[in-house]
Amino acid sequence: MKNIVSIILSALLICSAAACSADTGVTANSNTASDTSAASDNGTENDPATDQETDSVIDIEELPSKVDLRDYNGKNYVTPVKRQAFGDCWSFGIAAAAESSYLYENDLGIPAEDGTDNDKINFSERYLSWFVFHSITEDDVKPGKVRASQVGEGYDVTEAESKNPNAAFMFGGALFSGTNMFASGFGPVDEMTEVNGEYPYAYSDNNVVNPEDYEDYSSSGDWSIPINAQYRNPPLKALLRNGNILPCPASRDENGNYIFSEEGLLAIKSELADGHAVAISALVFGRMNRENWAAYTPDDNANHVITIIGYDDNFPKENFAVSGKDGEPDPDSIPPTDGAFIIKDSYGEIGGFDAKGSYYISYHDQTLRDPISFDFDKADSVKYTDLNYDQYDMLMVGWCAGFDYDNESKMANVFDAEEDEYLYQISYRTKKFNTSVHYAIYKDVTDGSPDKGTLLEEGDNSHSYAGSHTIDLKNEYSLKKGDKYSIVLTMTYKTDKGTEVYTDVIPYATDLKGKVSVKSVVNKGESYLFTDGKWTDITELTAKFAEQAFGENAALRVAPDFKATDKDGIAIDNYPIKAILVPADKH
Repeated sequence: MKNIVSIILSALLICSAAACSADTGVTANSNTASDTSAASDNGTENDPATDQETDSVIDIEELPSKVDLRDYNGKNYVTPVKRQAFGDCWSFGIAAAAESSYLYENDLGIPAEDGTDNDKINFSERYLSWFVFHSITEDDVKPGKVRASQVGEGYDVTEAESKNPNAAFMFGGALFSGTNMFASGFGPVDEMTEVNGEYPYAYSDNNVVNPEDYEDYSSSGDWSIPINAQYRNPPLKALLRNGNILPCPASRDENGNYIFSEEGLLAIKSELADGHAVAISALVFGRMNRENWAAYTPDDNANHVITIIGYDDNFPKENFAVSGKDGEPDPDSIPPTDGAFIIKDSYGEIGGFDAKGSYYISYHDQTLRDPISFDFDKADSVKYTDLNYDQYDMLMVGWCAGFDYDNESKMANVFDAEEDEYLYQISYRTKKFNTSVHYAIYKDVTDGSPDKGTLLEEGDNSHSYAGSHTIDLKNEYSLKKGDKYSIVLTMTYKTDKGTEVYTDVIPYATDLKGKVSVKSVVNKGESYLFTDGKWTDITELTAKFAEQAFGENAALRVAPDFKATDKDGIAIDNYPIKAILVPADKH
């Protein structure tokens, strides 16, 4: 077995690109405490126009002073601590957050008093790390799953893999890659999913299927997974409802000065109290009181992804103190108030206050950024599991830029049904907090005019959080192979001054400096923007969008590998508007 200290040091070095800024695109959001709490429903906020039901919502005033998902109402909803072999801490944070949320939503907790880990689910980090960084190939094409028009889109790791076959696992990643993957029908995948008599998604280099044997793996082995439709599209273990990008408790003003956000703190606490673990970036082992395993770093640097599995309002601020040069507690090492998040890491069961790798991090830690959480459909409520996805946005490591408009603007994707199927749900991504979305679905649309055709359905939804959202339609609409249909979205939000603004969402990805190039595939007739009273195919707008994306990328707190040096390093993708369908023979 490798020396554990060497493993930690190696992981710290290669995780340095993990912290990437959330794509909310706001310097100050307008969430109120009640708005934040209202976003933890299993869909959208209740709206008579769409006849959506919502789960019960926790009132901020009723939040408990402590939540620990390892012992929440007597049950444990936290999976065992994993040990990463590479720099893919981001995939471990995503998987851990998704696992706890899935366990809670499906009432799969185990008695906390037993003191054992909950191993009822095990989502694959390896699947995420591998396929996020491998572009779409001709072998990936599968009608209803991956369109031939998108071949070539994604990251080209050929050169990097010629030097190291495991290069894809070495890259840092963006936390919302998990949101993008899950929303696109790629994962979460269970590690024990079998393909061709193998277990390719197990986090090991030799198809180890016994978790007790994971300590024996070597990062020098061959961790590759075949690139084709069979391996990219295994059965899903869960279906995403919302991939929530939360307001962050640590932000920066235009001069780079730290600002503590009470709204961000309340959003994370509300998600935890509703059974959702939260993945977040931070500076791991920056400034830590080793006696109490309590970290507080007054710095603007993040190099690692961790998972928040609880919080404690009464954790003493003095527990964070570390000694200065004079041997006395350094006053700068003590945060302003009591309170700490409870952290699950991915370096195995080493150290921590529980001897299982857990530690505390202050509410006021200045390195915190990019909190995300997940809502999944409850397994016993899922009507269909074998679904098709019509989509064009296949850049999984994708930020979002966007323009605001004073006058009416709309986004639209136009699809040709690839087989006989039923339109069942739609999915889209929002960039701003507190976004209102009007959707309209048309069939038999006219070329170049996505809103000219037979209106099938329209409705309204609102979302307190940014991220990906899946919407149940009021009916299931029959489509024959070749039918042309569209999804048209009108998005608005209110500024701090109360002015309603139209907005759009433009996904983009960046080259990895000196490592990997990224390619987008945007074809004529796929995505359209309506502004100034007319529709424009976005193939005519990609240069303009690239300038906007570069400007936002330059302003974001993005890790160096993902910071574009010029607009040529930006790949613009299609609008993140998806149709979710049921094949006719499965309906």
